[in-house]
Parts: sequence; C-alpha cells; structure tokens
Amino acid sequence: MAYRFLFALIAVLLPCSLLLAETKPFVEKFEETSRPKKWGVNFGYWEPEAGHLVARQLEKDGHLAASRWQVASQDSVIEFRFRFAGAKQFHLGFDPAPGELKKKGHLFSLIITPTTATIKKHHDKADKKSKEAILATASVKLQKDEWIAVRMQTIGNQVSVQVGKNIKLEASDDSFHVKKPTVVFRVGGGDIHIDDLVLIKK
Repeated sequence: MAYRFLFALIAVLLPCSLLLAETKPFVEKFEETSRPKKWGVNFGYWEPEAGHLVARQLEKDGHLAASRWQVASQDSVIEFRFRFAGAKQFHLGFDPAPGELKKKGHLFSLIITPTTATIKKHHDKADKKSKEAILATASVKLQKDEWIAVRMQTIGNQVSVQVGKNIKLEASDDSFHVKKPTVVFRVGGGDIHIDDLVLIKK
C-alpha cells in the first residue's frame, strides 16, 4: 500500500516539477563587472556599469548598437526597466530561428523613442517587394534619466506590450509564432541603461 501511495504521489508531483522547470525565469541583474556570458555583441558598447547595462551606439560602426541575449524561446514574457541617457531610440525584438520561416532578417520589434512606442513587423531582406509594417503605435512622453518598466508578452501570434503604467500595445501576425533563438536589443544615438531583465518561457 505504501508503494502504491508513493507512486501515486510521484505521478501527481512529477508534472508539477516539470512545469516549474520549464517556467524557471532567466534573469540578468547586471551586478557583475563583466558582461553576462549569454550576452553577445554585434555592434556598439554593451557593458555593466554601476549595477545596470550601458548600451551605446559607436560612430565607427556605422550601425545601430546591436546585441543578442542568447536565450531561446517561442512563447514568453519579457520584463525589464530602462532609461534614456542620451539615445534617440531603443529596440527590443526577435529573429526567427533558422528553418522556421522563408525570411531573411528580423521578425518584429518594439521600438521606443522619447515620444513614441511602436510594434513593427520587419521586411524580408531576401524579397525586394517585401515592406515593413507598423502594427501598433502610441504616443509617449519619456524624460531623460527616467526609469521606465516594459513588459512584452508573446503568445502564439499575439504580441502584447506595456510601457510604463499607461501605454499598452497589441499586434498579431501569422509569422510570429515561431522559435526565436535570441532576444535582440538595438540602440540608436547616445546611451540607454537597462536593468532587472527577466524572461519567462510560457
């Protein structure tokens, strides 16, 4: 009888433990003096300073500062806070994993400036007729050095975003529910500061 009870208890608890393992968050606090191991840099300056990540476009690159947080996902929630410290634009988005789509380039991005927040579907770089599309946009008023909380949820083909307390955006597209190998960050202009970054797989 004791064995039957034990097996029954395992049968109940095992799925719960697997669920917890799947939803364990990925967290970056940027409290170390070196860049996180999962943080890859393509262009620009991306280094922890004073307990947050400093991102900066470099003129010599001739390209937006670009980096990839090397955490794979498909459905997820991303939460973090950031502040403008001289930059003119900040992007958070995804690329499709190889083989997921017949498309070259980025999938979609949240693009924030001091005055606007936009969800943009990127064009296919392999198709000259392809065009980018603005799927949702809102006006914002973000002050320099003001910390702003951001939450992006990607479930199926639906993307929901909250910027600060009041700005909410929603968008959907048939191409969005694909595997995503990394989280893509880009910065234009001066500095952006990023902190308290969390990704939870759904």
